Amino acid sequence: MTEGPFWEPAEGLPHQLTEELFELSSAIDLIGRATADVLGINQTDLICLELLVRRGPMGAGEVAQALGVTTAAVSAMASRLEAGGYARREMDPNDRRRVRLHASRSGAKQAFSLFNGLHQASSELLGELRQRDQTLLLNTLRRYRDLISQHTTGIKDGSARA
Repeated sequence: MTEGPFWEPAEGLPHQLTEELFELSSAIDLIGRATADVLGINQTDLICLELLVRRGPMGAGEVAQALGVTTAAVSAMASRLEAGGYARREMDPNDRRRVRLHASRSGAKQAFSLFNGLHQASSELLGELRQRDQTLLLNTLRRYRDLISQHTTGIKDGSARA
């Protein structure tokens, strides 16, 4: 006999949706690990590359804060990304003491091409929903992401509810 969850089970659709979001998170984690393995980097490196593509060049401190790692970890990450051709380091033109990490256009294209089929299938799946439902889903996912961010902060600072 297996043990149940370590929290009080709840009933109803909101509980089922929450459980499904946790399952989705696990599936996203697995595809991230598989992709990073194929690319010869680790999963945090892949997340960093995606961050650089979305936000543009960043300093080590900015990357460290965004990913919740140390600047030393960012330095090692930058070395791995450079070695794989996924990113490059350049001096900040406004402050020559500072180095900024840039995504490599060709490296990022190579890395994220592994998701092309998923993007196409996701677009087709979501295209089956009415625009109103797509908007509701988008807003709900954004609010859920914010909720997770707030809870993460609560865990770090000790204010999370037990």
